[in-house]
Amino acid sequence: MFTFRSLRIVVATVSIVLLSALYLDIAGRIPASWNSYILAFQFAPALLKTVTTVSVAALGVVFILTLTVMYGRIYCSYLCPLGTLQDIVIWFAHGKTKHRKFPYAKPAYKAHYLVSTIIIVTAAGGSMVLLNLFEPFSSYGRMLSSLIRPAMIVVNNAAAIIAGPGNLLGVVMIPLHGVNLLTMGVPVLFLGVLIVLSVRRGRLFCNLLCPVGGVLSLLSHISVYRITIQGTECIDCGLCERVCRAECIDSKEKTIDVAACVGCFDCIGACPTNGMKYSYQRRSVITEKAAADRRVVMMGLSAALIDTTGIRKIPGVAAAEESAYAAAKKLPVVPPGGQGMEMFSQLCTACHRCIAVCPTHVVQQSFLEYGMAGILQPALDFHVNYCNYDCTLCGEVCPTGAIRHLPENEKKSVQIGKVTFVKEDCIVETKKKDCGACAEHCATKAVRMVPYGRLTLPEIDNQYCVGCGACEHACPTVPRRAIFVTPNPVHLTAKKREEKRMEPQEAVPSEFPF
Repeated sequence: MFTFRSLRIVVATVSIVLLSALYLDIAGRIPASWNSYILAFQFAPALLKTVTTVSVAALGVVFILTLTVMYGRIYCSYLCPLGTLQDIVIWFAHGKTKHRKFPYAKPAYKAHYLVSTIIIVTAAGGSMVLLNLFEPFSSYGRMLSSLIRPAMIVVNNAAAIIAGPGNLLGVVMIPLHGVNLLTMGVPVLFLGVLIVLSVRRGRLFCNLLCPVGGVLSLLSHISVYRITIQGTECIDCGLCERVCRAECIDSKEKTIDVAACVGCFDCIGACPTNGMKYSYQRRSVITEKAAADRRVVMMGLSAALIDTTGIRKIPGVAAAEESAYAAAKKLPVVPPGGQGMEMFSQLCTACHRCIAVCPTHVVQQSFLEYGMAGILQPALDFHVNYCNYDCTLCGEVCPTGAIRHLPENEKKSVQIGKVTFVKEDCIVETKKKDCGACAEHCATKAVRMVPYGRLTLPEIDNQYCVGCGACEHACPTVPRRAIFVTPNPVHLTAKKREEKRMEPQEAVPSEFPF
């Protein structure tokens, strides 16, 4: 028999499988175009992208808001991957529905709305640290990218080794990069806390710390369809209260805190009679307390819209006594389409979609390179690899618009940084040997080799450099590169070399054309 609970399980399963597949597609088989449609139904990323550009994400935002006004916070149980993950933990911890014990706890609306307001206001002011840490989709994506994906690559590579030269299993070796205990610690800690909260208090995270839950909770106060307790049918068994993962059902008073309800419909499934009903409610009753809480958040959201000047600064260039190389490495290199350090950092939620899709693995998670406000946001690491001249995948999959999708021709002229060459560190100078690796790998010919005695030495023309890092990655000098990219705080436009065309020559008639 069809039930809302069974529908929730099906939709939530499909949603989390699709989202997980985007991150765990280590072979790169899923088309980048799928991202726009799948991620359009993740509220926070879609909302951020709608602010920056007109796209299918706007339809996703409208859909989710309309869905909430009509049916309550069913987004939290149907579409949110972190919500589904909590449900999975609850199922494993408590088994069958009737074995759970989640007694009623009065929802802390004021605390939840205050936390949500602080997160939204600080994000609008330029500090993404709280949004990065608590936004549900990004938190789920980081766990997959930092914990599950590397494990899958290890298993894949082990299978490739076992298969041997004949490749009987049809798998190939995949480079493993970005495994850093420091940056892995954040998702590990978050997952541990989430598991403990889920086992002990059900969906407490959703009703206390989640900013998306806070916004949708406000709208749920006026939702049209609600779950209610039918007094004439209720036998006071208390099962609905015990299984309520949101702890929002008071079976003694026969009331449900609608703004805390996440729409899992477990209560309806557990009720032995027809005591629970999900139906259209003609009147929307909002208590004075709820109205006051909503006014607090509305004031916070207004402040967020007004405070767009930014409250944080990207870390400055290192002190003059430091080497140019050390100074350059203290600043993050923003992917093409990010427009610059500050613009990118104010829109990025550190969901790590760009990291998962990057074919050269040059996009890696940083730690504090953007400052505390941009913790865990991605940056280019030219020690790992370089940015492909023809690749635009990171912009195609970015769900927030932090990395704009650039046409290939436009991307090829975006200058994310400029090359610095230190002759004293070059092999040509230190070992008196020819090299030329940097010039050989430069796609724009911004690096060329010129005569230097009996040898040749790199010559830089930064007006053609796009900062792709190919030269830096190829440079063999250690412990620091002799040629390296210094990031542009704001992305610029590089010139394109005019290719000299060969004049067509007249064909000389042959005496014997055959």
